[in-house]
Amino acid sequence: MSKRAFLCGVNRYQIAGVDLRGCVNDVANMRQVLIDLYDFDADDIVVVTDTDATKARIEAGLTDLIAGAVAGDVLYFHFSGHGSNVPDQDGDEADGRDEVFCPTDLDWRDPLRDDWLRTELDKLPDGVNLTFVSDCCHSGTVTRQLTPPDAPRKQRYLVCPRDLFAAESGRSLSGGIRSLRRSRGGVVPGVAGGSEASDVSETDLTEVLLTWCRDDQTSADAFIDDDFHGALTHSLAACLRDADGDVTYRELHAMITERLAADEFDQVPQLEGRAANLDRPFLAPFA
Repeated sequence: MSKRAFLCGVNRYQIAGVDLRGCVNDVANMRQVLIDLYDFDADDIVVVTDTDATKARIEAGLTDLIAGAVAGDVLYFHFSGHGSNVPDQDGDEADGRDEVFCPTDLDWRDPLRDDWLRTELDKLPDGVNLTFVSDCCHSGTVTRQLTPPDAPRKQRYLVCPRDLFAAESGRSLSGGIRSLRRSRGGVVPGVAGGSEASDVSETDLTEVLLTWCRDDQTSADAFIDDDFHGALTHSLAACLRDADGDVTYRELHAMITERLAADEFDQVPQLEGRAANLDRPFLAPFA
């Protein structure tokens, strides 16, 4: 059995006025959690940040993480940075939008799409525990406002340029936003602004997926404990330490949700995966 991780945090972007502050701290925090609580070897944790976190590097990192994995392995992927959505490229999205992660060198006409992520994640062999954590926002129901550099909170969302709508799809966007809920058989629609029950979704995903807010919410980049962090990554790390690492995915989701509410954040994390896997201990082997 091996334990390996790929962590990506992007504060700095090649787009004026959209830099974040807490993403590098997020991955440093989670790196230490993996070492302290889950016996990951430091040499088996790859961390890329800021100008090194290019689209090519992130794609290579996830591909390398999955390549060679065998039943019993434990893998962890973490992305902290901006998220967005762009017009669907191939007609497989019920809402007409592809969700994207935003690397430091974001190119709106060649983004890091959820289609590519799904293809890579579906290569995961059975019996491998891949926990995939996304601390960003893909919501299309908010409008980005440029906030001052010293603002205590920023949202981790970028709006797709209007000229891309016509360039990619020849139409305006409409409808709601789904999450990354897609099984091997196709899209499993998300529910924008769904009920509490929809925040844990039992789907036929090869991985266990933690995404950091409902579709109509934003993921906060906030000043917490005298420094900047992603509100959800900070809560994730704190809850894991409170539990001394001994907690199931369902229990962890409930703990994070309660902690965020107590800290007056309105984000509600989304947990998705096969029912049996959600009741397993966090980062425990599946085989």
